[in-house]
Amino acid sequence: MDHGGETQLSVALLGAGLFATHAHAPVLLRLRDVFDTKAVWSRRREPAEELAKKLGCDAFFGESDLDALIDRSDIDAFMVALPLDVQPKLVPRLLRAGKHVLSEKPIAPTVDAARQLLREYDAVRKQQHPSPPVWSIAENFRYETGIRRAASLVRSGEVGDVVAVSLTVKNPFPSDNPYVSAAWRSDPSWYGGFFVDAFVHAAAGLRCIIPGDIRQVSAVTSHRADHLPPPDTLVGHVTWTDGIIGSVTASYACNTFRYEFEIIGRKGTVLLRRTGSYSCKQNLRAARPGYNLVVARGSGRSATIKEEFLPFDGLDNEFMAFAAACGRGNGKWGRHENTPQEALRDLELVEALLDSGRQNGAIINMM
Repeated sequence: MDHGGETQLSVALLGAGLFATHAHAPVLLRLRDVFDTKAVWSRRREPAEELAKKLGCDAFFGESDLDALIDRSDIDAFMVALPLDVQPKLVPRLLRAGKHVLSEKPIAPTVDAARQLLREYDAVRKQQHPSPPVWSIAENFRYETGIRRAASLVRSGEVGDVVAVSLTVKNPFPSDNPYVSAAWRSDPSWYGGFFVDAFVHAAAGLRCIIPGDIRQVSAVTSHRADHLPPPDTLVGHVTWTDGIIGSVTASYACNTFRYEFEIIGRKGTVLLRRTGSYSCKQNLRAARPGYNLVVARGSGRSATIKEEFLPFDGLDNEFMAFAAACGRGNGKWGRHENTPQEALRDLELVEALLDSGRQNGAIINMM
């Protein structure tokens, strides 16, 4: 399939860990007509060389090699998949060099750190006006067709005015899951390290499906799995400014999988359920990976139920959207939605819920 425009976007991949290997690299290979991968960089030589071999590009490692990569005029953009305690320190450096950046979610470990990054980006945009670099946060939930389809149904009034929302995340992370062993997740220097990294996806999906501002949240949290940092479980409530109310249940200490958004309207219900996983081989489940979307309207004999399956495609779509924002690709994703401002709002929701949990369910105002 031809995704490309007149020229490719020349990129370097920073990071050679699990997600860079199992997510970023396959997308770059699938979209070779859009992305010209020039290099892979890692802090260590061996993983950089191994991943570069798969991508058919050069490998670089260490601080001196990174300096040289940033200075290269033949690299337009950097795809950044580094630990969350490292990545925010590097992003401003790339932006100041005039490079486009696609950095992994969350935008930063904390809201305060994210706001500082935005201030630095604003300064770069002013200094490099009228052609500042693009900075995008790689939140694939915002570009999943399943989530966007659910959002379209809600916003078009297919089920009437929304009265309530339910988000359920039961996503097991046992001790042998390779993502758990990363030091910045298992022993973070900020509160809620693992939960922030995992639940920010759900926050983005919820905000994508339900339009409008969130007025307040409350939550209680607990810590049930010794191999995960606290908290690993949360039950909360969310209230939007237009009166919509929602419940949130999330646990990574469980042993069964269930991940769904349910939107209850005056005329019907939208149920969006994730099935399977594509993050890495060790995490694959038997179910076909994607979304089951069910739209129910009416009751009794007049009831109608429509179902459809939508495969995962958020990673490819977010990469294409980034290319389009940088002036490449076919223009399908011309609107840049994974902005740092949206990523900040995702993180604000996660942090507010966690703050409430630390205060035994205190109401946190977000306006």
